[in-house]
Amino acid sequence: MIGEEEIENVTEYLNVIKAYKIKANAEGNVEDFVFRGQTGDLPLIPKIGRLSPFGDLLHTERLLLEEFKRTNPLLIEAHRPYDDWDYLTLGQHFGLPTRLLDWSHNALTALWFATNEHLQRNSSDYAIVWVLMAQSDDYEFKIEGNHPFLIEKTRIFRPRIIKQRINNQSGVFSIQPSNEIENKCELDKTDNFSNKLLKLKIPVSSFKEIKDDLNTLGINAFTIFPELEGLCAYLQWRYFQ
Repeated sequence: MIGEEEIENVTEYLNVIKAYKIKANAEGNVEDFVFRGQTGDLPLIPKIGRLSPFGDLLHTERLLLEEFKRTNPLLIEAHRPYDDWDYLTLGQHFGLPTRLLDWSHNALTALWFATNEHLQRNSSDYAIVWVLMAQSDDYEFKIEGNHPFLIEKTRIFRPRIIKQRINNQSGVFSIQPSNEIENKCELDKTDNFSNKLLKLKIPVSSFKEIKDDLNTLGINAFTIFPELEGLCAYLQWRYFQ
């Protein structure tokens, strides 16, 4: 991990990111950063690695994907998935345990996820935004002819925009190889990514000011989730304490 910093408002947040971006550019890295907001200081592991399967993990993963595709295709066909990369993308957005980990090209979107009190599931005093300073080779792999369960190195995966919220959230994914999934490897502790990650800590006491400022900047539940669920969450936040 490159470092860890505490921030208390949107201005500090953007200034820290800008400083690291200037440094990365000076060192020859012109790739965009990607960001992940977490409501607590939780391990940087995809959902499937945080659960305990009844049997072999990789066998369970294959079974999950096949059952997701088989059980009710009418619910899926409207999204016109093309291959298993698309099916995993859909599953990830609807809560299926996968080896994908959500990231965003939008730093403010990640900050919203981190400070969204409606998503709080732990008693941590801090929310976290991870900043991944990806390099060009982290994106270099071919999806065509390459199954997501057979990749050999952790990569950043840009999904097809098969659901509007992917576009609204500027979503991308990291995807880890099977040996890292089996061993529940935390991304910030792997050889390839440990020196590319910055951890930003946001105290709970700063959440309200940050959420108010994000709304002013056009980042709220309805812009993140452009569906009725997002609209209702936004209206609750706007009109209730």
